[in-house]
Order: sequence, then structure tokens, then C-alpha cells
Amino acid sequence: MKKIKEAEEASNREIAEKSKALEAELLKLERETDKAIADAKVAADAYVAAETEKARRAAQDRAGAILTATRREADALSAKLLSEKRLREIVDEVLFSDFKGE
Repeated sequence: MKKIKEAEEASNREIAEKSKALEAELLKLERETDKAIADAKVAADAYVAAETEKARRAAQDRAGAILTATRREADALSAKLLSEKRLREIVDEVLFSDFKGE
């Protein structure tokens, strides 16, 4: 009976030690998982920030190119309109100079 009791106690100690070791391993795995998740979140946030900045710069470059092209077109159009306006003034001056008494 004593040997059975000793075997039972030894078995219980072994089970408790195994249980404690498994709990420690589980806790370790949980910490590693939490750290991996946190690291992945930091990396994802950095990636999103970098891609957002890249997209912002691309959009800014595109807007700058559109603005430059629009300015060129506006300058060309205004030069053309001014030339036409000045031409009309000259024609009016020449045609109507006789009527104005000049």
C-alpha cells in the first residue's frame, strides 16, 4: 500500500510539473504572439504611412504638371486674345480716324 501511495504521489508531482511546464510554455507562446502581432502592426502602419506619402507626392506631382500645362495654355490664349484685341483697336483707329477729325 505504501508503494502505491508513493507511486501516486510521484505521479501527481510529475503531472503537476508537466502542467506547470506546459503553462509556462503557453505563457511564453502568448507573449511571443503578442509581440509578433505588435511588430506586424508597427510594420503595417509604417507601410501605410510610406504608401500614403508616396501617393500624396505622386498626386502633387500630377497636379503640378496639370497646373503648369494649364498656365501655358492660359498664357497662350491670353496672348492670342490680347493680340486680337489690339488688332481691333488698330483697325478701329485707322478706319474711324477720318470720322474723328484726326
